[in-house]
Amino acid sequence: MHTRLALGLPALILAGVLSAAAHAVAPLPAPKPLQAPPANAVETASGMAYVVLKAGADPNRMARGEFIEYRADVWSADGITRANSRESGPVVGSVRRLGAEQPGLARAILSTPVGETRRWWIVAERLLPGYAGMPALPHVIDLTVLGEKSPVQTPDQLTPPADALRTSSGLAYKILKKGPGGERPTRSSTVVIDYSGWDGQGRLFDSSITRGERASLPLQHLIPGWQEGVPLMARGDSFRFWIPGHLAYDTQPGNSSPKGMLVFDITLYDFSNSPP
Repeated sequence: MHTRLALGLPALILAGVLSAAAHAVAPLPAPKPLQAPPANAVETASGMAYVVLKAGADPNRMARGEFIEYRADVWSADGITRANSRESGPVVGSVRRLGAEQPGLARAILSTPVGETRRWWIVAERLLPGYAGMPALPHVIDLTVLGEKSPVQTPDQLTPPADALRTSSGLAYKILKKGPGGERPTRSSTVVIDYSGWDGQGRLFDSSITRGERASLPLQHLIPGWQEGVPLMARGDSFRFWIPGHLAYDTQPGNSSPKGMLVFDITLYDFSNSPP
């Protein structure tokens, strides 16, 4: 993957809602019971159970795409709120990633009709390997499945807007979301990111998000626009970069990389300054 990006050949690369559960979230009143489902709950063949809080329009309409949008309020059996959809909003999750990381949640999403809200009781074993810091306790999830949705939306501006920040090299960028701040990577860092890239016609040519897998990349092997832009970011930041051709692939003839101005949305999760 690193070599392909270094040469300019696109390498196609969501975490679920519970990935944020290691961080404090605004508490919600916990439903009862928490330890086990009530007598009127419907038990599934997988050993999970649910009650319908709000029926959907069509009980046979299930979301079956790779990426599904949903809302989830989550509590562990000790009453702690683990996810708050009123705070975070809807999530577009990769069912494949959820199936590997939190299989019980993935099964609940695939079993809930579109537009329906169900309260699910899921034992900890059904969520393993689980999210960071997950306690070995049952979980209750108020889940609404909204439908299939692409996790990547084409930017509405394919050239730098007037309010974009610019560097002397011609790189332009906007801050989409600020993280907590702190240390920044250097050009020799290996970074852990999600990213999507579009060409000048708005065609998506590369995305870690559509693959459902964050990318770990050594900056020194990547295009100059990334080497300059990513060190402007701190952990948790999301930036949009407009990278002119001379900082991207225009100087790399003889390959299939897109030429001209490119747009990249990048979220920086972590980095290491150790040599790759």
